[in-house]
Amino acid sequence: MKKSLGTKMKVWAIGALAALSSGVFTSCTDEIPMESRFTFTGELIKDHLKKHDKYKKFCEILDKAKTGKSANSSSILTTLSTYGSYTCFAPTNEAIDRYLQMKYDEYLESVRIHEENPEIDIVNTGVTSPYIEDLSDSMATVIAKNHILELACPIANNGNLPKKTMNRRNIEITWAKDEDISYAEGIKIIDRNIETENGYIHSLSEVLSPSDKPTSALLGEQPAFSLFSEALEKTGFGAKLTAREINPDYSPDSYAVPPFKTQNDQVPPAPTTQEYGFTLLVESNELLADETKNHLGISIQSIEDLEWFAANWYCHKDSIDANNRTFPHKGNYKNPNNPLYKFIAYHILDRTLQYNSGPSCGGFVMEGYEIKDPQTGNIATDKFNSEINLPKSWDRYDYFETHLPYTSVKVTKPFTNSSPYTKYGGSEAGELKDELVINYAQDKGERIINPNMSHHINVVIENTETSELRTAPEKFKNQATNGRIFTIDKILVYNEEEMAGNVLNERMRWDVFSLFPELTTNDVRWLPEDNYTLVYIPQGYSTRLRHRNSDTHVYYLRPHKGNWPAGYVNYQGDEMLVTGKYDFEYRIPYVPDGYYEIRFGFSTSDARGIAQFYFDGKICGIPLDMTNKPENEDFLGWFEESDNEDENRKNDKAMRNRGFMKAPASIYLPGPTEKDPAKSLRHATTALRRIIGTYHLEHGKDYWLRFKDVTEGGSAKAPNEFNQDYLEIVPVGIISNPGKPEDIY
Repeated sequence: MKKSLGTKMKVWAIGALAALSSGVFTSCTDEIPMESRFTFTGELIKDHLKKHDKYKKFCEILDKAKTGKSANSSSILTTLSTYGSYTCFAPTNEAIDRYLQMKYDEYLESVRIHEENPEIDIVNTGVTSPYIEDLSDSMATVIAKNHILELACPIANNGNLPKKTMNRRNIEITWAKDEDISYAEGIKIIDRNIETENGYIHSLSEVLSPSDKPTSALLGEQPAFSLFSEALEKTGFGAKLTAREINPDYSPDSYAVPPFKTQNDQVPPAPTTQEYGFTLLVESNELLADETKNHLGISIQSIEDLEWFAANWYCHKDSIDANNRTFPHKGNYKNPNNPLYKFIAYHILDRTLQYNSGPSCGGFVMEGYEIKDPQTGNIATDKFNSEINLPKSWDRYDYFETHLPYTSVKVTKPFTNSSPYTKYGGSEAGELKDELVINYAQDKGERIINPNMSHHINVVIENTETSELRTAPEKFKNQATNGRIFTIDKILVYNEEEMAGNVLNERMRWDVFSLFPELTTNDVRWLPEDNYTLVYIPQGYSTRLRHRNSDTHVYYLRPHKGNWPAGYVNYQGDEMLVTGKYDFEYRIPYVPDGYYEIRFGFSTSDARGIAQFYFDGKICGIPLDMTNKPENEDFLGWFEESDNEDENRKNDKAMRNRGFMKAPASIYLPGPTEKDPAKSLRHATTALRRIIGTYHLEHGKDYWLRFKDVTEGGSAKAPNEFNQDYLEIVPVGIISNPGKPEDIY
């Protein structure tokens, strides 16, 4: 029996991204070619919208909206009657009316203010009439493209949809707790997963209207954060946070990508964009003014108050005169040594992050990355699943560098902590394990070295619903053109003593592609698997990744399920693959000053070669043979796990003496059958850690880790593929503490 296109698309959409939709939208050609005008036996998106009167006004907007820039470009409504893969968020007539009236009222109010004070410009809302017939084609195009994705996306999970809208904006899906109600960017979805022959329709109660402002300008529109916004402008960061395009001439089609032999001769695409991204963590005026929320016990209500508070954290105590509130660089806000400058810098992360990951890109931590069939609710068993591979027996976490030089924050989903936590404005206590926590302390959040840090550690990132309670009566918007804004429940400060001796005094583990912020910002990291399992990372795409020759080809391998029991498995489902006669390096993350052991997590394979490591320009021991030859297991001292823990520890020590470790026990791969249950990576013969060496890492210095192909015969004569899964940087005190030895996780 012939399967309909709609059924094929449903199966395909569960798996992930498109065969990139034949470029109907991305092209700026004028008319849709005749070969794209297929005759369908089932209902198309256009057909469904036209058939239901509640979408009449949205159809008018889609008909006005153009796919290209020229006058004879096809309408988007016509496009939705063609072959392709689309998702359409369709607001009702009432939603359209409310939106137009709201934008018209904003316009009239700005005209009134301008008449009273001509120095204040009239706000261009794009709407100068509440009637749809008066809507310009250009504004109709903006509205339409905010609601269309070139990908068939069913609604089944929390998190961002795996592709941006035609206006290059994310749509985050959230669900009401314990209810079968979902929201798109906070707007209620009335009906979801209406399947058509060329995609899905989701009916909306309101119009999607993302801000067209950059991060700093969007924050400036929200009075509840006026003090933080003022500090952002005075320190000069407001201007810095307007940037979007890294390279305006960037094109993913300009790279000659060689076929990837071990991945079915794929010629992978490059990232679709090359943009800057920022994540801004902000305190509300109310939080700053609450004298119980800071260690000084003062109400922070002015820039001078905030600068004085910051001085107590970012200036040497001997340089502060508490009686006169004086300190070095006072009032010189744009000086990098000014305490207010440092305070604001620590609130700006180096990439655009989304609150949830889900089966999509760019969350703070990997959570809920499981692909579901929207019709049955069943989880696809042939895809990577974070909730199986990364059990909630252990916390999830990641580290992100900030704009305060050489510093980072740790963000944790503390699954092992059931302590009560009540959200701002909430009446019932939840649990801390459900929250995203910045700089989560050791001992399940209880350890504090500096007593004053009790006010400023375990800082919770608030979700949109909680943030909106802080901004009433205005509606909180957190998606800017170049980043996201998140409110926090405590005042965030950096303290070297606390970070070195507490928060970061642990085995730190980064997925290798977490090291390069551009991949998170530009929707590469955790991009779901589709026909292309790889993404090509061009030379110069990331400032922290450098090619040392032109024959280095770096690829992102998307989250995918490994092949058990051989051990083809990885930390967060993805990994780095490199081909060619490679020679490349990347900057390792910044950590507090101290001595650290650096480890390299990888998996062996027949396709791998031999790599020489260099750290800080110096060679690191003998080359690493990454093949999975049986003799390698003997060389490494790999051993089968037993029930005798003393024997396992003895064998672990023997492996360490050879410079290797088994992979972490906190990462699992499910067994293919009930008789072969889930096992940890310690049982995988091909998942390993190489100990690169022990080094003193100085605060304020860059360190680069270099990898060079030394496979005999070169890439033309022998398999030489390079692989990395994760990087570990471990304080030596963790390793050498006999009273509390490092765990196997």
